[in-house]
Amino acid sequence: MTRLAGVGLFVVGGLVLFAAALFMVGDRRMAFARTFRVATQFSRVTGLQPGAVVRVSGARAGTIRRIDPPTDPAGRFRVELDITEELHPLVRTDSVASIEAEGLVGGSFLSIEIGGADAPIATSGTMLPSREPFEIADMLQQMGATIVKVNATVDVLTGQVQHALDSVVVTVDNANALITSVSDDATRIASAGARISTDLADLTADIRDGDGTVAKLLHDDTLYRRLAAAAEHGEAIAGDTRQIVGDTRQIVGDVRAAVERLRGTDGQVTGLIDELRQTVTQSRSAVSGFADNMDALKRNFLFRGFFNRRGYFDLDAVSPDDYRKGVLTGGGERPAVRIWLTADRLFAPAAEGAAGTPVLTDDGQARLDSAMTAFLDQLPGGVLVVEGYSRDGSRQSQFRTARGRAATVRDYLVDRFGLDAQRSGAMPLGATPVETPELASWSGEGIALAYFSDPARR
Repeated sequence: MTRLAGVGLFVVGGLVLFAAALFMVGDRRMAFARTFRVATQFSRVTGLQPGAVVRVSGARAGTIRRIDPPTDPAGRFRVELDITEELHPLVRTDSVASIEAEGLVGGSFLSIEIGGADAPIATSGTMLPSREPFEIADMLQQMGATIVKVNATVDVLTGQVQHALDSVVVTVDNANALITSVSDDATRIASAGARISTDLADLTADIRDGDGTVAKLLHDDTLYRRLAAAAEHGEAIAGDTRQIVGDTRQIVGDVRAAVERLRGTDGQVTGLIDELRQTVTQSRSAVSGFADNMDALKRNFLFRGFFNRRGYFDLDAVSPDDYRKGVLTGGGERPAVRIWLTADRLFAPAAEGAAGTPVLTDDGQARLDSAMTAFLDQLPGGVLVVEGYSRDGSRQSQFRTARGRAATVRDYLVDRFGLDAQRSGAMPLGATPVETPELASWSGEGIALAYFSDPARR
């Protein structure tokens, strides 16, 4: 019985000791403490393991529950940790988590800094900001790279210092040579100065004694008397000059008076100018009347055919219908020579002026200049008509576009080649050419330069 009681006491004592040890270990691991769970993230965990200690501002506060690896290389490790409720008020949403080491060779633990007083308290499930751990290996690697750069810099500086020392040595040598040269020059200058002083002293002595030409000029009165006589002669010349100037002024006054008399209302010059003005006015009236008579004669039905055969047309009065019927060809006596130019080669695409006038490009102007070379020798005796064409829009729109294109080209050619405005015209012809062009690509868009020669010049 006693033996059984001893065994029972031993078993009970063992259980009590086991329970005490279990309680102590659980209390150390905070297994029985109330906790709350938060998380943080790191690019690398640096030896951190589940179950590692969590400290809040250095105080033991909990343990790491689990570490989840990232799902891709660009992700981060997710660390979940349990913190005792006693330190809950110190953990705020701005508390920073970092991985620290217990001494130089100790294990790693997770350290959480106390957050700011203004930040809210971190609740369960909060993702705390983190600071990446600092690796001694990284520091050593950076130190190695820094040492390499320092060595390279020292090598460069050594070369530069050596070059600077060589330059200083060369400069000292040049300075010594310069000092030697300056010393020699100074010696020669001093010697020359001494000789000059000696020569001046000798010259002064000769002048004082009356020897030499200079001494004779200074001691002889003849030179003074000659200079005085020359001065008196100069004064006489000046008096004569003043008399001449006075006479000249009087002559100029008389000439001015004569000119004023000629300019007067009763002078001969005024009468001559009036007669010239009257003659010019009568000449202008006669020329104007002659021009009017010639215009009337050109339009007279008795002489119209003669003038038309000679190439005298009022191009502004020629309608597109009459032009198509061949009013300028003179019944075949003046066949037209045409050069066809397309609009896309002459005008800027969709670029128009303020009034809707097509704009010539630089290439278009060059093409017109080249085309005009075929007519330059014959232009004085013929008529040049710029035919405008367009196939876009209604007939009214085609007419406006064709007229704008023809007028733009005509104005350019008149200004460029100095053409006679009365023997050059712009003719809008819409979408249908007067003659079928030889160019297969012609689509009725653009202009044609039509030249009607003078039959008398053929």
